Amino acid sequence: MSRVLDPPDPAAWRRRGEWFWKAHDVNAGPAALTLDARAENLVAELELAFCAGAWATTVLVAWALVEGVERVRGAGGSDTPPSPEIDGLRARRNALAHGGEPPDDETLESWAQGAVRTTFHALHVAAWR
Repeated sequence: MSRVLDPPDPAAWRRRGEWFWKAHDVNAGPAALTLDARAENLVAELELAFCAGAWATTVLVAWALVEGVERVRGAGGSDTPPSPEIDGLRARRNALAHGGEPPDDETLESWAQGAVRTTFHALHVAAWR
């Protein structure tokens, strides 16, 4: 077993990075996305994890961002339940963080893509409020 990881293939990194920012642009709204320092750092970590193909980490970091948005929304007195996408992200985060049968790599990649889309949507919706 190697104790040093090999870097991802540069072509895969670029392809994933392009996908990541396209997911951002698809979810962008009329207001510019202004993030606090914590959220900016987490978005950078989210991009890094996604481009590296660290699918489980992508889901966990995405939840850290979305959970912050949800806490602010709840503190603002919103009694609207979270969207099904946010509930799905929470369920996937819990499955990864609390054990159980690990999904295969293809499923994890799909979860990571959904997590990125959900995160950008949640961040942009919060910016519109």
